[in-house]
Amino acid sequence: MSNEVNVVQAGGYQVSGNRQGQVTVREITSSEVIRTFEMDKGVVVREVFLLDGSKTVAACQKNHAIFWNLATGKELHRCQQRIYGFSHNETKFFTYKYPEGMFLYSYPDLRQICTLAKKRMPPGPFHFLFSPNDRFLVVWFASGYPSSDENYPRRNPVRSALACAKLFNLDMCQEIQEFSQLRALEEGKFSPDSRFYDFQKTKRSLSDNNFVAKSWRFNLTTYEVTELSQ
Repeated sequence: MSNEVNVVQAGGYQVSGNRQGQVTVREITSSEVIRTFEMDKGVVVREVFLLDGSKTVAACQKNHAIFWNLATGKELHRCQQRIYGFSHNETKFFTYKYPEGMFLYSYPDLRQICTLAKKRMPPGPFHFLFSPNDRFLVVWFASGYPSSDENYPRRNPVRSALACAKLFNLDMCQEIQEFSQLRALEEGKFSPDSRFYDFQKTKRSLSDNNFVAKSWRFNLTTYEVTELSQ
């Protein structure tokens, strides 16, 4: 199993995390190491981020996140939850902690905006997607997630492990319940104008056990579902 488990590149830098709790920053062109940050020893670094035009480095372990100034190496913030992802404009991020739920924060002040969901949440996210306008967030959950450190990363869950996909309106801080009734079999995508979310292989509802999977379009304004022509 590779020691290096996460890598991101932006602004001429490459940031990676490893299984021993170390975060390394390199210049892409020269591969020269310019910064090394230490987190909890022997704990897998699960996510790494380059923020603020590559001025800030952030990294997560299972239950917390740390932010550093890349130029000075100084620690800027700590968040006592694992961060899964940032909106495109980097003004929001979401965290998840089982069984407490999912939370939305603002960045860079790390202020908790709201609780997105806290009841009957499945074990953990394995995939997420913000809409292009950053107003919606889709999160896919699977049983057994987050993976244990020994098995991390396990990015491709078996089909039987898939639990559900949930859609959140970030402006309203609400889960869109109509979306949860779809029986999604594959990940979808937002339209470029953020008006729709399209599923390529989905059943119309959770109760349609014998229904042939089709392609559907979820309207993000009306919350209605229409079948896409084949």
